[in-house]
Amino acid sequence: MIDNFDQIRKILRFEDDYFYFIQIIQRSKENPDLGSNNRIIRSYMISSEEKFDKNIPEITQMCEMFNARAYIHLNRRKFSKIALECLRHNAELIANEQYEGIKSSLETIIGRNNGETRDNKTFILDCDGINTPSPLMMADIDHKLLPNGSKCLHIIPTKNGCHLITKPFDTQAFHSRYPDIEIHKDNPTILYIP
Repeated sequence: MIDNFDQIRKILRFEDDYFYFIQIIQRSKENPDLGSNNRIIRSYMISSEEKFDKNIPEITQMCEMFNARAYIHLNRRKFSKIALECLRHNAELIANEQYEGIKSSLETIIGRNNGETRDNKTFILDCDGINTPSPLMMADIDHKLLPNGSKCLHIIPTKNGCHLITKPFDTQAFHSRYPDIEIHKDNPTILYIP
């Protein structure tokens, strides 16, 4: 079991017009009957610490019931930006007579539109097989490969290692030194795995 609720609660910053996007996803890896696709069980738009705390019991229960994982995007979304993008996207769907796409357009738009300013964006380094990064790797992240001070903000445990949450950086030097570590510029991290 991976339970990152307490650790992630400390990271969250709530402001007007911003929210965190949480999804409970049933993965085909753990549920072979799904076939090749994953299935979204439920999504949450969390705009306050109270809403975050209030939804913890339901999120854990649904993850256990559906053998699913809860993910959270640490790059916040912005309600006003999402509303405008949904309007534009839905108009395109209607113009192209793709009416079935309207049902899922909100989650599609939320998933691909973060509202963070450049200074607040985060990357995720997916370190499979690494529970704790080595001091050398941390030094590379913070000083050699990523100049201008500490870039590693948090270490989030995952089922197969950890996610390093970092400030944005030039990924080429890092990738050439650590080719097995995937760099995600706007993916979610693990909130809960039963």
